[in-house]
Amino acid sequence: MTIWIPQLAGDRPMYLGLADAIMADVERGALKSGDRLPTHRALADALGVTVGTVTRGYAEAARRGLVRGEVGRGTVVSLGRDDATPWWGSDVSQPERIDLGLVMGMYGLDPDLGAGLRELAGRGDVQELLRYQSSRGMARHREVGAAWLARFGLSVDSERVLITSGGQHALVVLFSVLFRPGDRIAAASLNYPGLMTAAALAGLKLVPLDCDGEGVLPEALAEACAREAVRGLYFMPGVHNPTTAGAGPERLARLADIARQRGLLVLEDAAYALTAEDPSLTLASLTPERTFFVASVSKSIAGGLRVAFVASPQEHVERLALGITGTTWLAAPLCVELACMWINDGTAGKVLARKRAEGAKRSDLAREVLAGQRFRSRRDGYFLWLELPEPWRGSDFERAALERGVVVVAGESFALGQTSAPMAVRVSLSAARSREELRRGLTILVELLGQQPRPGRAIV
Repeated sequence: MTIWIPQLAGDRPMYLGLADAIMADVERGALKSGDRLPTHRALADALGVTVGTVTRGYAEAARRGLVRGEVGRGTVVSLGRDDATPWWGSDVSQPERIDLGLVMGMYGLDPDLGAGLRELAGRGDVQELLRYQSSRGMARHREVGAAWLARFGLSVDSERVLITSGGQHALVVLFSVLFRPGDRIAAASLNYPGLMTAAALAGLKLVPLDCDGEGVLPEALAEACAREAVRGLYFMPGVHNPTTAGAGPERLARLADIARQRGLLVLEDAAYALTAEDPSLTLASLTPERTFFVASVSKSIAGGLRVAFVASPQEHVERLALGITGTTWLAAPLCVELACMWINDGTAGKVLARKRAEGAKRSDLAREVLAGQRFRSRRDGYFLWLELPEPWRGSDFERAALERGVVVVAGESFALGQTSAPMAVRVSLSAARSREELRRGLTILVELLGQQPRPGRAIV
């Protein structure tokens, strides 16, 4: 074994130089995903610096997503050169691969785009969709958005509705407008990777919260607020990504009480709520005066539309409109018109019903194939959380599955900050092109679970 000793630039603070060196060695392949870095003391002695300098350097590298802390293993490289393109941006549609990684909206059940475009083309007012409109969205589109939000049990005046270019765009706008760099946002410790990206762009710090089968523990939120100056809460109702947790009425009421007591702004991302049995279980229904509810149509209608309806407290609408202006100016009216047409004529409801039915069948299939394994799933979910037996780690299993032609996502990708990476992977049930392909992919995973991982290398 050899100790990794980085080359530090002399024109930077030592801790930043250490983080830069980790990034450089990851990019040139000297450090690979899963490699263990030296202990703080060992590296400090080797470099002739203080332990505090190494601690700050590792923390900066963790903020950049380069390393993570693992119980019993210390500081571990999160991102290797082969991972330079993140899993959510890679081309996983190769015919020889079975995609159980990305959570898609089951493309085969999407609306008929050709028919929709032909219908739009036959309208007399279609030309106006090529013109600049209000950043908040056209008035008639916002009225449809208010009707769509009613599916979540929310009664929202269209004046409180804004339209963004998808849910991710909504998060970027909300974070940049409502908070200042350095503000703290509490969220479940295992969470949607896009949350981390949006928070980093706005310079926000995410505070990880312990969870159980219903998601965020109220006492964890209360303790975080007492310990740190938490200003907001990010929350996913219905089905949480990636753990499938879902909060019941009592849990929601307790979280809402804490949000009120602490003056928190709540960002509620309902990406999967319409796949849930009861979409009305939301914080927005309990605390509308402080909740910003994001209802993307990606998983319910079609991901390529890039449309989301945001319900905002009235006092923040104009500021959020400026945030939309400063990022995309407006959501593309043509895409919004298509989404609204499908909502109005009943197509969206039919598509959603078909996708929920297919999702239930795929969930049943997964339970059959994975019988005897440890996993968390929901019959109304588009994915499941597969726990790994020792000595498997998420990143090792992800790599081994890919070598067998199956894409899954390691638990490390969902860990906030220095949260200990879980020995688990998220398995999408919605991206496989057919139930038969899903069965083949799950069968390969079961075979892998019965094997031992290849030994990795250690750097001390």
